[in-house]
Amino acid sequence: MKKRTQQGFTLVELLVAMALAMVIMAAIFKTFKSQQDSYIIQDQVVAMQQNLRGAMYVLTKDLQLAGHGVNFDRNQRTLNWDDRGATEAARPLIYAGDNVSETGILSGTDTLTIVKANRDFWRELTAGESATAGTGSSAVISLANRCLDSGNTTPDLNDSTKKYGLLIKNDLRAADFFEVNSASGDINPPGGLTNNYTAGDIITRADIVIYRVNSSGDLVRKNLGNDLGYQTIAENIDNLQFSYVLNSGSETNNPNTNPGLVRAVKVFMLGRTAHTHRGFKDPDTYTMANASVSPGDGYRRKLMCSTVKTRNIGLTE
Repeated sequence: MKKRTQQGFTLVELLVAMALAMVIMAAIFKTFKSQQDSYIIQDQVVAMQQNLRGAMYVLTKDLQLAGHGVNFDRNQRTLNWDDRGATEAARPLIYAGDNVSETGILSGTDTLTIVKANRDFWRELTAGESATAGTGSSAVISLANRCLDSGNTTPDLNDSTKKYGLLIKNDLRAADFFEVNSASGDINPPGGLTNNYTAGDIITRADIVIYRVNSSGDLVRKNLGNDLGYQTIAENIDNLQFSYVLNSGSETNNPNTNPGLVRAVKVFMLGRTAHTHRGFKDPDTYTMANASVSPGDGYRRKLMCSTVKTRNIGLTE
């Protein structure tokens, strides 16, 4: 009986096949890894863009309301307008901090304070409710509490959560901004009101909204009108700059001497991805107002710019 002979692969053939398989697997893995890296990069870029758009939307809404209601108070008010520890004498419309370098604020970034009336507390005075020029502190606080705390459904104006008020003439020709300093009846300005107010005129809460980038790179917002602390609007912000367009068409980085001349605000917001990307180095230089940034690191960035018209400022200039 003839024996069958079986032939298999030789060792050399197996080694060649394994080598070819490894080459093919390496090519497949490289393609997969490249696609995965591309997906991760695009996902982070999209997240960065959405982050910037959301922040710009919130900031734009506040800027469009800057000066609403309070634009007719022409007096300088000495307050801590920007929550940076010192008091500043300013007309309450817009207050700017240019390339700030202080603890808790990302070095070289701008801060911005926007002052406006709060429409949620907008209320007309009724018969029997009035305030006269020179009215003392207790009279103003009493009127504010009756108007803003009707039925005790909201905290008193002299609570820490609602300490700024506005009295506005019904034809918007004049207004008085005041701060409640204590529940005992002290207000700022201590001399009282500069105008008379009667039934049909308006009383409301005033909001003082502060924007800054903290040292962690978060764009944060705080409203001194409700004093709920800083809330994060956007993460991974490398820089925030503002430039102010005046009624003459010229631009300035510091409008504090006369904020009533501001007609538009140019916003420059530089965001980055949450993580660096291997093999990438940012080659760009980003120019924003009077600041310039050349990172040169592995983050991908986007500079978002917007010009926002301050439609409530300068109505009576």
